[in-house]
Amino acid sequence: MNHSNDISTAIALLKRTLPEMNKRNIPTTPNNYAIWYEYVNGDNQALENAIQELDNKRSTFTNEVLQSLYSEYISDAHEAAVNQLSQSVKEIIHDFLEKVSKEGKSLSDYSRTLADFSSKVEGINDISSIKHLIGHLLDETKKRENATQSMQTSLETMALEMKKLRSEVSKLNSEATTDTLTKVSNRHAFDMEIENYISTSKTDSKPLSLLLLDLDHFKEFNNKFGHSIGDKVLRFVATLVKNNIKGSDFVARFCGEQFVILLPETLHEGAMAVAENIRDKLSKQTLSDSAEKIELGTVTASIGVSSFDSKEASDQLIRRAERFMHEAKKAGRNKVMGVPHDQHSGSETPTTLI
Repeated sequence: MNHSNDISTAIALLKRTLPEMNKRNIPTTPNNYAIWYEYVNGDNQALENAIQELDNKRSTFTNEVLQSLYSEYISDAHEAAVNQLSQSVKEIIHDFLEKVSKEGKSLSDYSRTLADFSSKVEGINDISSIKHLIGHLLDETKKRENATQSMQTSLETMALEMKKLRSEVSKLNSEATTDTLTKVSNRHAFDMEIENYISTSKTDSKPLSLLLLDLDHFKEFNNKFGHSIGDKVLRFVATLVKNNIKGSDFVARFCGEQFVILLPETLHEGAMAVAENIRDKLSKQTLSDSAEKIELGTVTASIGVSSFDSKEASDQLIRRAERFMHEAKKAGRNKVMGVPHDQHSGSETPTTLI
């Protein structure tokens, strides 16, 4: 994506982007905006063709369709950026190694000069010849001083460049693992982290628990108040969860209105208590939108809790929490449900906190 940095061009593209989104009833989320900004910018022919084909078929731009467009035609830019950074690092290292190689040759030449001076000075009897040799040695030493200074400058330049690249890598990593709406970790980050947490749990023989939180009746909430207000509620819930976990606990947006929380070194009873605390605090919040001057009421959540069994894989841990979350829905919503890993079975009745 070769976007112009010119402010007037950016404003012009903005004026074209929003109408394109509005006429297709597309929510103005960051990912969606990126799609349509790229579309009106005109540099991504493959994206233009895909959207034109959808328009010709009078297709509805559902969340699934938009996510597919973003994944296929926009998110690849991140990979390209990472590749560019990788190439930059290679170029810096290559340049430095070349200078080190030249420096090594210069040191070898200087060493020979010293050896030559030592052998010649032994056979010299007159002052003028000694002065000549000393003058030559001083010239060579001066060259070495200049070369050393050049190498020092090269090292300092390389350090600055690598610092910039580390900053860029950090930024790209953050963008790749952060949910753009809620600012907590995204599903991709969770998929990586759960394997790390499980590995640590096995190695250290420490407990691990997982919570799966699903907002109750959230589709109806979105239909009633609109996706813009729904997005604000998702951000609020993400913040509430973050504020009620601690230490090395990990929260991510799992999908849609679902959040997943990893609780290392936490037994089942402790995980149930954390889940209940989150459920209780959320259910007691009376929400309103100050900008729209709308009373939203309360939003509740059903939470499934599972504790890790060292003999199982990550997907089993997740599925069990998901099963308990659905049990909480069936039991009337706004509940926390789960059983310890040594008690879970298909016929087990989960414990419930109300």
